[in-house]
Amino acid sequence: MARRRATVDVVPLMASVASELAGLSGGGSDAAPELTARLLDAGASLLTEYGLRRWSMDDVADRAGVGRTSVYRKFASRDHLVDAVLARELRQVFRDVTETAARYDTLLDKFVEGALVALAAAEGSLVTALLASDPTTFLPFLTTDAAPLIALGRELLVTQAIALNTDLDYETAAEFAELAARIGLSFLLTRETVFPVHDLQATRRSLRRVFEPLLAPLSAPA
Repeated sequence: MARRRATVDVVPLMASVASELAGLSGGGSDAAPELTARLLDAGASLLTEYGLRRWSMDDVADRAGVGRTSVYRKFASRDHLVDAVLARELRQVFRDVTETAARYDTLLDKFVEGALVALAAAEGSLVTALLASDPTTFLPFLTTDAAPLIALGRELLVTQAIALNTDLDYETAAEFAELAARIGLSFLLTRETVFPVHDLQATRRSLRRVFEPLLAPLSAPA
């Protein structure tokens, strides 16, 4: 294990993960989705156990049960694999939030239930693990260098907000979407909170109490 120490520069990491999430890189169909999933699973487990540095692509090959060449055919470098692993996790969170929100009728219900899904996803997530194992390297991803990630979250959420309320103008939707993205980041960064995040029903009541007055004007009939 740990054949060599690897380094990760968080600035290109942050930009390229956002690019992966937006679908701007790594385009095209995946000719071997099962292999890709195995490699991403292997990378995720290594990141969880050893953080960003103490593993190599050889370790990925060993854990996935494939040859080293197979790894490099899918991912040109270790950084590309890290990008893809993080993007997969974040993409799944966005997907789960969207699918959950779609089950509800009111804007408040959609917002609250989507937020609950996002909060639950933070527990035991790879992002949370990396904040604990590599805070100096990974913290800028969610703070000083987080602008592309916030912008991406805003654009994904604003599309949903407009779809939920066709009378909502882009500027207002973008303001609420960015607020939601920034609140989500704050919960990742600081887990100590007055919100009862370990009690689902209590958290639901708290979120409704706080956001109902904010969302009421957007939900009112024209």
